[in-house]
Amino acid sequence: MKKVITASIGGKSFVIDEDAFAKLQNYLDSFKATIVHPKDAEEIMEEIEFRVAEILQEHLRNEMQSVNCAIVDIVIAQLGQPEGARAHDNNPYAQYPPPRPRKRLYRDPDHRRIGGVCSGVAAFFDLDILLVRVIFLMLLIFGGAGFWLYIILWIVAPAARTVAEKLEMRGEPATAENIKNAR
Repeated sequence: MKKVITASIGGKSFVIDEDAFAKLQNYLDSFKATIVHPKDAEEIMEEIEFRVAEILQEHLRNEMQSVNCAIVDIVIAQLGQPEGARAHDNNPYAQYPPPRPRKRLYRDPDHRRIGGVCSGVAAFFDLDILLVRVIFLMLLIFGGAGFWLYIILWIVAPAARTVAEKLEMRGEPATAENIKNAR
């Protein structure tokens, strides 16, 4: 019989095996030790916990299933080891690269002028923001389609609020190291 713990990870409640909890806690502690600026540590760790919660939800079949060591190994393999730490030899998933990130269209609130649509489109297509703004302006002047296209994209595309969403907008994997460096 295994002991299980109810833990809050990234604001979500999970039932997790005691040994898996210890493994995940050691991973998060080792990552926190690599953060140079202590004032950023809390925000970075919060973002990493949100990403851990997303990965756990992807791999759990239902809410009653408990998180075991195999699922924690998958989480660690997807997030990667902290900089300077070597991969654990007992992690069977460490040999597999993290899944290739897919790009999603988000509005970029960090580089917005009005709604962040142009900066989001520029990040999605790897274009210069100024070029995209000029294209939308030309579409607006010559035919008015730019206005309606902008409004539709503003409604359809969600804003990239978390660091993981901002990385996904640029097509970068949401690994722990990338989340730490995105600050």
